[in-house]
Amino acid sequence: MRKTELRQQDILKLIEGLDISPTMYKNATDKYKAVGTYLQEQGLECDIFPQGSFSLGTVVRPYRESKEADYDLDFICCLGKLKEKTTAKYVKNIIKETLCKSEVYKEKLQNKEWDKCWTLEYAEVNGIGFNIDIVPGVAEADDVVQSMINAALSREEAELAVAITDKKGQNYYWCTSNSRAYKNWFETINNPFLNYNRENRKKVLFEKSRTIYNSIEEIPEGLERSSLQRVIQILKHHRDVYYCRIKKENLKPTSAIITTICAEIAYGMNPSMNVFELLQAIANDFEIYSYNQTLQEEDFARQYINKNIIRKRKGMWCIMNPVNPNDNLADSWNDNPEKAEIFFKWVKAMKKDCLDSMKLEDNDFVALLENNFGREYVKKNVKLENYVSAVPNVIMNTPKPWGR
Repeated sequence: MRKTELRQQDILKLIEGLDISPTMYKNATDKYKAVGTYLQEQGLECDIFPQGSFSLGTVVRPYRESKEADYDLDFICCLGKLKEKTTAKYVKNIIKETLCKSEVYKEKLQNKEWDKCWTLEYAEVNGIGFNIDIVPGVAEADDVVQSMINAALSREEAELAVAITDKKGQNYYWCTSNSRAYKNWFETINNPFLNYNRENRKKVLFEKSRTIYNSIEEIPEGLERSSLQRVIQILKHHRDVYYCRIKKENLKPTSAIITTICAEIAYGMNPSMNVFELLQAIANDFEIYSYNQTLQEEDFARQYINKNIIRKRKGMWCIMNPVNPNDNLADSWNDNPEKAEIFFKWVKAMKKDCLDSMKLEDNDFVALLENNFGREYVKKNVKLENYVSAVPNVIMNTPKPWGR
């Protein structure tokens, strides 16, 4: 096996180990459905469904404060009430009040009220904990749906929108989420990658989950991973570690930004590309988009006529939500320009660490893995004897990992 291929396989093995396990996936699915059933039994007409990484198949174990953290899995609980006839405060708090009627859920409910959700903490599975974040909401109002249609969204997409609750200080607000339409959009791009060599990947997945599923056909699509999904997982983990190391965790790009940009870039690419070929193509586009920092808007548009995922308009950064034309995902970049500056430093470091690192000496490469996945985790999952020149306990004159 060539050195590059070995290294790529080991990086993938480490990333796969940070993915949600089949056992935890089934456990989380059972738990969120049980919450929905309970709320309905208590008289709340509601529909509860996953959003974010759990919905998109891009879950990766969070890395916070220099260590792996519990999984945070997001779910929207959409009540069967008209937005015009209720309030964000009522919708947010009726969920908590109803959960607290159950001794089981009252015990699991975190005391802290987050701005958009209530959090249920569950017992660890194989030493790893997970939380369920329940985001209360109602179907979005007709005028908001119409404004989304007027801004070029289809009626079918717009009518999936949900008004979720938000809290700033003591005040409650509505904000629009369209996670179901986003999932449909993402799947349209991801499906060609998912379908490529799918049967072989499902066989491998089945071997890992025989104790849970009796046949390949029983394996839920939510556990399958395409090359695009793996690329997004690599980027999310690298982001978490990089921003932690530079002590700028509050400035890191949202997963929605990473997922949207990667999917937009990958659209129409050859689905037979493996993870690192696709990562290279995406990294190349990131480099081009970084020129937005120095080129005039007109010059960038003229030189890179087809590069319009990350744009500048009248000096303002724009990364548009593909299923909400009124939502600029880069709004916070305009509020704090340092976010954009560090974002492009991060993607440059990501390219160096995940792609250019294939050319490092063995001991430098192993040092990079250990510094960013943890020494014990690497020793447990990587056959270090394959790196004949590796001396991971004595690291001298090595490049600082992850772009530091």
